[in-house]
Amino acid sequence: MDRRCFTQWCTGAVLGPGLAGWAAALEDYPRTLLVHPDGAPLKAAEVSTREAMVFAYPLKGVPCYLINLGERSAATGPLASPDDGDYSNPQGVGPKGTLVAFVAICTHQLSYPTPAASYLRYAASGSELAGGPGRIVCCAHGSVYDPAHGAAPVSGPSQYPLLPVRLEHDAASDKLYATGALGRSFFERFFQNFKGELIERHGPGVYRQEVEGDAVTVPLSTYSRLVPAC
Repeated sequence: MDRRCFTQWCTGAVLGPGLAGWAAALEDYPRTLLVHPDGAPLKAAEVSTREAMVFAYPLKGVPCYLINLGERSAATGPLASPDDGDYSNPQGVGPKGTLVAFVAICTHQLSYPTPAASYLRYAASGSELAGGPGRIVCCAHGSVYDPAHGAAPVSGPSQYPLLPVRLEHDAASDKLYATGALGRSFFERFFQNFKGELIERHGPGVYRQEVEGDAVTVPLSTYSRLVPAC
């Protein structure tokens, strides 16, 4: 983590003024099983460290990234959203606590993955923009986030983290579930900006429906036809 992100994480500067005490809990949403396209449960052992996997949660029009941090552990700490307030990012899950998930919408200007293209990606092995391995980069405007520290901003124009999704791991079956998230107000802003696209992709009103039961989860390279490197 570079000095900017380290300073924000350790001093709470990401939070902005007015933080009193520890952050609020994430909102509970329906417990949703992550599955392959054929309906088979996605196992924690199957999540690659090479790229993010995409699933919709907690609403059908909200894309999320599932990331395996590999040898890095996921730290928790106080963060903030200008739309949804102060919070603490959840811990990583899985056998090594290295699986994390975030809303895959850049908090700078709302770039997000679509079937046509994704300018937001997990650069597992690093890139020129990332400045190091294991960071989320937005090729649209150059924002960089660290998923091992709650997707806090590292560099670029974004001042706020990607929003968190809470995961649950069933150690007996190795299954993964999404159980909560932060971002209800942020989602509304996203919906207002991309209403036409979302209606075309999901149908009128469908993009606002909660995801229940299961959520198909695929690698980003499968979900988006074009994933630029930057």
